[in-house]
Amino acid sequence: MITQPKCLTPTGDLLAQCRPHQMGVEYAIHEDSVDIFLHGVIGDEFTGTDSLTVGRVLADNRGKSVNLRVNSPGGLAYDGVAMYNAIDAHDGPTTGTIEGRAGSAASLAVIACDTVRCYKAARYEPHYSMIMAMGHQADLVEALESLKQLDLDLEQVYAEASGQSVAKVKLDLMGPHGDGTVFSAEEAKAAGYVDEVIEHKKNKHTAAKTDAALPAMSLALQRRKIAAFEIGLTKPSQVR
Repeated sequence: MITQPKCLTPTGDLLAQCRPHQMGVEYAIHEDSVDIFLHGVIGDEFTGTDSLTVGRVLADNRGKSVNLRVNSPGGLAYDGVAMYNAIDAHDGPTTGTIEGRAGSAASLAVIACDTVRCYKAARYEPHYSMIMAMGHQADLVEALESLKQLDLDLEQVYAEASGQSVAKVKLDLMGPHGDGTVFSAEEAKAAGYVDEVIEHKKNKHTAAKTDAALPAMSLALQRRKIAAFEIGLTKPSQVR
């Protein structure tokens, strides 16, 4: 039985029902599974799309199947790392579905899932980590070394998840312009980051619209024939 979607606020308070204006990561609990909607900036405590909130939802639903539904440009690198580790450690099957974007830290979190699916029009966007630093020379050197080590670790994680070599992953994270690669669903699958491309359902109204258009087209043709005949331009049989 499906319950109403609920929210956890950044302080851990449970809200009765999520609405677009409310703060907190949105999720829906089912009898044997839970849907987590990772929509927003990773690491944003204000909206609740941070690793603590997601980790708390996972901890409260141990053993259940998890469906991670993603549309995020990314955010804080270490929140992405923490989400990856929490999802990887979950004791139930996990499925990540890229519904819009899985960029930056979100591209890391989603590949922790056992199965990664991506809608045909969605995008997978990994890149190297970024940092902002200020201070003395020693502070800047420390920040740079920390950034280098994080990138080395991330190269290994992306390589293990995709089955690619570290050398290939480096090219993906660097991208053609130094700011990462934007993969289409098919490209992400070919690179090993995605397991399945979700095709959009055919428009169930297409056939009905086509059928409905036939009488109208026929009527329009008849009117053209009548008009042409009345003004003596041609015989009705010659109008197409």
